[in-house]
Amino acid sequence: MRLVLIILATLVFIVVQWGPVLYVARRQWLRGDPYSFRQLRFMMPAQLLATVSLAFTADLLGMRNPAALFAGATIVVSAAGAGALALYYRIKRRQ
Repeated sequence: MRLVLIILATLVFIVVQWGPVLYVARRQWLRGDPYSFRQLRFMMPAQLLATVSLAFTADLLGMRNPAALFAGATIVVSAAGAGALALYYRIKRRQ
């Protein structure tokens, strides 16, 4: 049962982490940009590294409730990544 919970938590983390970025890239692909998923090869590992490093930094600083800090870091990094990708496509479309 513990393994099932770990797998479920990992899947939820991945969906929350990369879902918004994939949504932005898919919308651009539906608008006719054939290279919309190209930026994801840089964005997805960067988001993962940023989230994990924020979580480890919070743990090293001795902050309380590390699970909530990890969840908060995941949501903030996910939103920032989706916003950065949307901004990139908006600037690219204007050129």
